[in-house]
Amino acid sequence: MDHRDLSEQERVAVRAYLGRAEVRLSTLHRIATAFISGAGLLLLIPIFLRDVVDDLLLVFIGLIDHLPSASDALDILLFLLVLYPFILSLSVPIYGVYLMLKDTLQFYFTLYAPGMPTSILNPTFALNALMLSPDEAPTAKAAAQQLQYEQRYVDYMLSFSDKRRAKYFDQLVDYTNREIIPPTRRDIANAATSPTDVDRVNAALGITRGLDRSLIEEVALVELTLARNILYLRRLVMRYVKTLLMFIWTAIISFIALPFLQSGHFPPLTLLAICYLAWSVIALMLLRMPLNWISRHRQGDINPDHVDAQITLLESQVIPLLRFAIGGCVLALAIQMLPTG
Repeated sequence: MDHRDLSEQERVAVRAYLGRAEVRLSTLHRIATAFISGAGLLLLIPIFLRDVVDDLLLVFIGLIDHLPSASDALDILLFLLVLYPFILSLSVPIYGVYLMLKDTLQFYFTLYAPGMPTSILNPTFALNALMLSPDEAPTAKAAAQQLQYEQRYVDYMLSFSDKRRAKYFDQLVDYTNREIIPPTRRDIANAATSPTDVDRVNAALGITRGLDRSLIEEVALVELTLARNILYLRRLVMRYVKTLLMFIWTAIISFIALPFLQSGHFPPLTLLAICYLAWSVIALMLLRMPLNWISRHRQGDINPDHVDAQITLLESQVIPLLRFAIGGCVLALAIQMLPTG
């Protein structure tokens, strides 16, 4: 069906849907903003880096000082067996933050936009510029478009010096062979404005993906935008919770271990092996905990194969490393229980 054949009743329904969709998009972005500025991680990261990392590094540096005088290769092996989970305990929370930052950027940015040439891979916000649909009000659209190329509007849009305008827009127009300009804007001419400024305005519209879409094309884009935002947001929220849990647990186990290590009353390698064995075992459970919370009423019915890899990537990468750390800590404790002499 040609979108121009829509009845007035269908157009009213489409406009109402677009209004509801804008509210939903706004809600999704407020959720994302809440997690990006989440006080939990902002509070824990400085404590983690200042207290946990610094104090434990001093403990391991003190152990390194004794390694050159060690005559038994087992001492070096023990040190390496507890050094691995220490590095892992610092790496997992930091890796979680890295994934969150990546998710955040991918939530807000995209390379693609329907209606632009597939060869144009210029990063832009996933929320594109919104233009009046030509099939909604053709006369009003033409009048507004004519105004946009008057010098007063051009100067508003391109609030840069001539040097910056050339750098920001002229180069991009040349390098892309004018493909950065939206298809419906490539043949526009305005006698009151120089062709260069017209191309600059059009390039700015291309960068922001301000395309002259029909009403139905807007619906298609909005529906996919909602789905896309939810895809990224669910991943972001899950990783936020897992990362927060890992920061909290790593800080707790470190704060418990440090007084015993600093007292000098306990063998440091034995104490570190016990602490990191506990850390690794609990970390295994914590990484699975958010998904278990969600499916708590249907635990026996959940098929792991039905849970998509987008929200299980962190644990699928980290759990094998944690199992290796558990084995290393158990081996370290077993070695220390061997009779000496």
